[in-house]
Amino acid sequence: MKQLASMMICILIIGFLGGSVSEAGGQKMAPFELRALDGTAYTDRQLIGQPALLMFWASWCHVCQGELPKMQALQERMKGQPFHILTVGFADTGANIRNHVESQAPPFTFPVIYDVGDRLASQLGVRSTPIFFLLNKKGEVVVTHRGGGLLDDPHFQTAVNHLLQEE
Repeated sequence: MKQLASMMICILIIGFLGGSVSEAGGQKMAPFELRALDGTAYTDRQLIGQPALLMFWASWCHVCQGELPKMQALQERMKGQPFHILTVGFADTGANIRNHVESQAPPFTFPVIYDVGDRLASQLGVRSTPIFFLLNKKGEVVVTHRGGGLLDDPHFQTAVNHLLQEE
């Protein structure tokens, strides 16, 4: 009963965010093993046990350019919390992704992954930028949000706090 109530609250909150909501026991994150620009390997298995937010972006996307600093602000707010933040550059060259990231001051402290050949994006059906995936502790997609504005919505932080409290 508690789990059903929690899911209903999450659906109501997420409904305000303008994204799509997965059903209870939502779609698992597609399996992946990719490297960040600093060479660190990341896998879908690392996203289990903590809520996570993934943002797919490209350097040529003006909306993405505005959302990345907001991801950095979220990273700073969530410091010390059990929450993963990953950004995934795709539909672009690795050099463009790296150049954009290196041009940022202050620098981003969240992992920036480059999706070589857009394989993960293809698995997830990502065709536009930016796209956000909010995952629960089980690694299930609970929100898919296309476009900007997600990180500015006060209901987003409420949804994240709810996911942090889930058992």
